[in-house]
Amino acid sequence: MMLVLAVIQLIAISAVSAALYDVTKYGADRSGGIPSTDQIARAINDAAIHGAGIVHFPPGKYLTGPIELKSNIILDIADSTIITFLDDPALYPPLDATLPDGKQRRIEFTPLIRGVGVRNVAIRGNCVLEGNGAIWWDRLPPPATRPIFIYFSGSHNIVLKNIIIRNSPMFNVNIIWSNSIVVDGIRIRNPESYKGAGPNTDGINLLSVNRVHVTNVDVATGDDCLVLDAWGYGKDRDPTHDVLIENSHMSIGHSGVGIGSITAGGLRNITIRNCVFDSVCRGVDIRTNNVRGGVVEDILYQNLTMNNCTWEGISITALFPDYKDKGWHPIGDQTPFIRNIRYENIRGSAEREGIYLVGLPESPVENIVLENVDMRSKKPNPILLQNTRNIVINGRRY
Repeated sequence: MMLVLAVIQLIAISAVSAALYDVTKYGADRSGGIPSTDQIARAINDAAIHGAGIVHFPPGKYLTGPIELKSNIILDIADSTIITFLDDPALYPPLDATLPDGKQRRIEFTPLIRGVGVRNVAIRGNCVLEGNGAIWWDRLPPPATRPIFIYFSGSHNIVLKNIIIRNSPMFNVNIIWSNSIVVDGIRIRNPESYKGAGPNTDGINLLSVNRVHVTNVDVATGDDCLVLDAWGYGKDRDPTHDVLIENSHMSIGHSGVGIGSITAGGLRNITIRNCVFDSVCRGVDIRTNNVRGGVVEDILYQNLTMNNCTWEGISITALFPDYKDKGWHPIGDQTPFIRNIRYENIRGSAEREGIYLVGLPESPVENIVLENVDMRSKKPNPILLQNTRNIVINGRRY
């Protein structure tokens, strides 16, 4: 994939030419006993002042508050290093930011690691990033908002490689209004549930992004393992497009790979292939409703294994989460359209329907092809179709 080569090459060139900024030279404590928030910030700011830099964490244990990344910075973390984030709410005040294109963004807590309006940034290392999530979940149980772990907004050329993210207070990776993104080899671990429903700990949450490659990730979390959304309001539409997700393992989450329910901006040209989903609620799903709008089209699912889905295996619904009003409505700006979806070489099992496709009376789910698909189900009828048009399942037209 040319995007991946271009972004990795760009970061590699930066690594060759950039100076090394060792956080311990700025006084960071690698015993884990003393917070190093200010020392880490000084290393990053020094690198940014000089135009670029590799901010290096030698082996050890570090304790820190939030980290703000700057353009042309590689956060390079030595193998087996553990960075633990402090849980004091006073360190994570509300964040107001203006993006390069003038968009305003406010989030209720400063993320643990953030980059807003940055370019050419990487976080890499066979290391552990520990978020102290249980303290936050007890303090602010669902559906309360808590800090996001890794957050990028309005940014370009982002690489996340090989890191382990553990116990995020809320979303683990959240990237919005950004492009040219590579997520490679990262591992995410959050509990399946915590005193009830999973505490909004989406693994990888991408909103209004394009030119994205996610590969070799391993996600087990209490909410969606990976979700793609697209923001839109009125005439302002920010689509998600040109996304490849491959060679990955997802488990125990609400969905293996979910599209929506924020669909107003439109999502297109997305491929999910060569992945295994274990004990997720839904294997792959597309979800929206008649107030979300947007066009979801040109999606390819290929070579997937879905073991023990606790709900549906393959799911499309325009009645998410469970809209009671299932009658006909005039087509308008908020009407969603789901079409041109293809599933190839998929095997698995589900507690509910193996194939669940539900559209709207005024906007049927249409042009869906399932080829060489074997989704076993405990339901007497493993296929449910409502408000659909031109559906082909293993050569049979419905």
